[in-house]
Amino acid sequence: MSKDEFVITENVSTFDGICNELRDPTSAIGPSLAQVTGPAGRGKSEAAKRRAVKTNDIYLPPMNQRSPLMLLREIEFELTKEKHGRIESCLDVIGQEMGRERRVLMIDEADLLKFSILEMCRNMNERFVCPIVFIGETGLAGKLSKERRMSSRIRCKMEFNPVSQADISLYFEKSLDLGLSPSDVTLVQRHSKGDWRPILTLAVFIERAMTASGLSKIPEGLVRQIVDERES
Repeated sequence: MSKDEFVITENVSTFDGICNELRDPTSAIGPSLAQVTGPAGRGKSEAAKRRAVKTNDIYLPPMNQRSPLMLLREIEFELTKEKHGRIESCLDVIGQEMGRERRVLMIDEADLLKFSILEMCRNMNERFVCPIVFIGETGLAGKLSKERRMSSRIRCKMEFNPVSQADISLYFEKSLDLGLSPSDVTLVQRHSKGDWRPILTLAVFIERAMTASGLSKIPEGLVRQIVDERES
């Protein structure tokens, strides 16, 4: 039976380390912006969501049609459960709250935001020493490097690596109480192309097949059969 268990991969550990560094009081000296990139499906959003649940850091989910005021109101709401109608009022509240306790803002799909909004975030970072993690696909790096006043203030950069064989083994063990053979792990990794979503879908079909057959261990050939069906 599958369990709702989050797997701490090397990517997740590195991501947490970056957020911890930005929260550290010593990061008030110098820039406190970070850039986290990688193709869709690598687990960036899930790592940020988990971080927001485990700490009081703030995760801002994708909203590609944001205006500056919309973004500031979202941040203010996460900090105080209030929303003001003017940019100046929102900034005043954000400044007060960050002065009370620095909390990392994790902005998802930042690569799709207008550069002017990213610049506003930079200004907010400088004005309030407000740590910000920009999360996006690979185009984010190019966008942030457009102007030196932005790129020179990126303290940390991280690329989410493809899902490893160790990640896959750990996921099946922790979430499904199942052990995959080395050859099946290799097969699953190749099928996934380095992304989590195909792995999660594959795990659902494997579990269903085993439940229907009353099996407690993955029989030889089952993973190959399901992969072939998914790829046909």
